[in-house]
Amino acid sequence: MNTVPLYAGIDDTDSPRGMCTTYVGAVAIQRLQRLGCALLDFPKLIRLNPCWPQKTRGNCAVAFLVGCPPDQVSEVKEIVLKTVEELAEKDDRTNPGVAFMSKKTPPEELVTFAYRVVKDIVDLKEAESMANKLGIETHKFRAGNGVIGALAAIGHPLTNDFTYELVAYRTPENRGKPRKVDPDSVKRMDKLTSPLTFDNLDPWTGEIRITPHTPCPVLYGIRGESPAVLKKAHQLVKTGEPIERVQIFKTNQGTDEHLVSAKIAEVSPLRSYSIEGEIASKPRIIAGGHVIVEIRDSTGTIHCAAYEPTRIFRTVVKQLIPGDRVIVHGGVKQKPSLPLTLNLEKIEILELAKKTVKRNPKCPKCGKRMKSEGRGKGYVCKKCKERAPPTAATIEELSRGIRVGKFEVPPRARRHLAKPLQRELAVKSIIEF
Repeated sequence: MNTVPLYAGIDDTDSPRGMCTTYVGAVAIQRLQRLGCALLDFPKLIRLNPCWPQKTRGNCAVAFLVGCPPDQVSEVKEIVLKTVEELAEKDDRTNPGVAFMSKKTPPEELVTFAYRVVKDIVDLKEAESMANKLGIETHKFRAGNGVIGALAAIGHPLTNDFTYELVAYRTPENRGKPRKVDPDSVKRMDKLTSPLTFDNLDPWTGEIRITPHTPCPVLYGIRGESPAVLKKAHQLVKTGEPIERVQIFKTNQGTDEHLVSAKIAEVSPLRSYSIEGEIASKPRIIAGGHVIVEIRDSTGTIHCAAYEPTRIFRTVVKQLIPGDRVIVHGGVKQKPSLPLTLNLEKIEILELAKKTVKRNPKCPKCGKRMKSEGRGKGYVCKKCKERAPPTAATIEELSRGIRVGKFEVPPRARRHLAKPLQRELAVKSIIEF
């Protein structure tokens, strides 16, 4: 049968109260398949700028490419639009957008736009202008801000680094109720499939991380390096409730794609950065258990924060001292009442400064530490009355308690886009089960 390619992009259908854009996409795909359309590739789940002020939860958009008969294109579009209208949250903060492109390969301008939406701030006017120029059809519900993400999801090529996520969805009657996923089965799944799956558990607390804590349709999501390993992992997870549907997405999650290498003077709010510099202050603990430290480079100084939810990661930050060379990674939020602050996601310690302490000399008779007689006056043993010159003091280097290397926040505090060290260290391969 002769078919034509059609891309559909969807964004901004959820709210803190519920729904999930991936679910809207999965339902639309199934309805199109029933119509006779063929899914030509894995649907894409694209995480957008995590600092975006208007984001709902994970700030994801979805896109999928189908092949459909030429005389059904209008019907295909109608089904997608009706699915969005039916399932999207009815919330003042939810402004869905849909985009359709009648090409199999996104034009370069759209690819560039997609990367910008992941790293930067893009407004709706610019998105619509580009869509009109490229002949991409867009549809807005309410304000329609989701058009931005819908276009970005279509345009993102996922050709550099990428991962996959298998999402299992709940049946309608169970949504909003506690999720029934067997923790022991998740631990076994993690043991058998890691490192080709990741962020299944918090290694420090044992907390299950594949289940969300919101009233959305997702029962669980497993992230990994290939569809094959995700299918195996899915078979290992045991649940106490039925699964309505399962969908595997190709995604930019876990890739660090949101980070931009920059000097401190180039940093602006609502973006994420990697900055190389030197620790400029002793770490301090503020109300709530958050740890603040400053770093500097040749262009300026910026605060870095390890917040309480990062738990053990704060221990590393607390042990930094002025002079340590580091690369910090994280997002910068907009808080006019506070100094420009980078919220730490990872830190790489390049070089440790020496930490030393000045020791008073020991008395040659009794072996006890001598006392200082004052600045520049030398030392005296109070017991034996022995004296020593100022030059008798010794300088000892102290153990730092930390090492050169990379350190990350635990999965419970990790952004969707942040690349786990597990992925950096693991060899990407397909395990035969």
